[in-house]
Amino acid sequence: MGQMRGARRSVALFTGVTQILRPEAPGVQENTASGAGFWAALRQGDFLTPERVRVYIRILAVANLVGIGLAVCRAHGWLIPQELHDTTEFMSFYAAGRLVDAGQAAAVYLPATDIQGYIHSTDIPAGFAAIQQSLSGDAQIKLLGFFYPPVYWLICAPLAYLGFYQAYVVWVGLGVAAFLVLLRSLWGRWTLMWPAVAYFAAVKNAAVGENAFLSAVLVGFGLLALERRPLLAGALFGGLCYKPHFLLPLGIFLVARLQWRALLGMMVSGALLCGLAGVLFGWQSWTDYFTIVVPHAEWMFQHHGFAWGIQITPFSTVRLLGGNILLANIVQAFVMLLTSAALFGIARFGSANLRAAALVASFPLIVSVMLDYDLTICALGMVFLARQAIRTGFLPWEKTLLAAMFLLPLLVLACRTALNLPVDQVILAGFMLVLLLRLQAERRGLVRL
Repeated sequence: MGQMRGARRSVALFTGVTQILRPEAPGVQENTASGAGFWAALRQGDFLTPERVRVYIRILAVANLVGIGLAVCRAHGWLIPQELHDTTEFMSFYAAGRLVDAGQAAAVYLPATDIQGYIHSTDIPAGFAAIQQSLSGDAQIKLLGFFYPPVYWLICAPLAYLGFYQAYVVWVGLGVAAFLVLLRSLWGRWTLMWPAVAYFAAVKNAAVGENAFLSAVLVGFGLLALERRPLLAGALFGGLCYKPHFLLPLGIFLVARLQWRALLGMMVSGALLCGLAGVLFGWQSWTDYFTIVVPHAEWMFQHHGFAWGIQITPFSTVRLLGGNILLANIVQAFVMLLTSAALFGIARFGSANLRAAALVASFPLIVSVMLDYDLTICALGMVFLARQAIRTGFLPWEKTLLAAMFLLPLLVLACRTALNLPVDQVILAGFMLVLLLRLQAERRGLVRL
């Protein structure tokens, strides 16, 4: 009972904050008729008609495909002369797999000399740099680091038995197929294929060969299995151990739901995968990871500004705006605790779709490191909220915030990366507030469940 009272108090705190979004809140008055019309339009979202949305989505999809296609061609020097010596992130996965397959796993993590100096630098281990230069045939290629734990080699090593482009096609093809099947399972139809192509984070993830499809698929299918097969759901969640910081929101969610079997499944699955990596690649790789890679990655993401424009976290927002590391850590901790409390309350008392939407929307506000392509997972939050809204009717602000979330990856590129304006945090916070408004409506019986 004490836990329930505490959760209710946390929900009351956050739903109180959401009153600022309501035009009828005390002290909120429109100064002009035009201003009233503008805010009323945003509140109701009636300008987002189905016809308009379909047209906009197709325009964005075509623009994404053309833009990303040109970027990939430039990165590989296919159509445009290679002047930037660029590559895609998949190169680091493939290079790590090649070294592991050759019995040189230590070269992925270990610098040649001066480990302490390496930790506090932007350097790449010499062996890992050499394999990237060899594979690309470009001595001046933009070198990529590898900050994943050894468990991720369970994917990289098999892929590296293929040629580079064959491995890329297999990796991206499987990821896209699994992601589309997940969307089909959530929506019941294949009609989300156009929105998937129009969602910039998903297209960028495919273009650079990153792993956000895997993250989204593990979380999405885990949520679908949670109520009927909690152990299976937990096993899927445990697959995220290759990004261990992503397990924190899942842990909060499962504790709030009292899903102890799923929590057990997640821990056992993660432990088995990590143990398998230790057996196959040597336990020293885990020692190297925790003593070298983790502090090196921490230093890189805290001190090196290249990541602040593509990281979607409160910490990177403060650093992007000129704040020091102490202030950034304080803000990160504050937002993390606030969002965790909101997630706990929604997970405890919300409907199934609302709970799932809150979980995936909380990732950028809770985890310590999350890059722009990782916003692919937030696409699931939009799907879950839309599923619930279609059943019950859209509540105020939901249509507008759904549109803003859909445009979020493009806004990150246009505002955060290009202009150093982190508007993404405002949108993410607004989306969580909208979910709290829906929770309040559900608790008051204003919408049917």
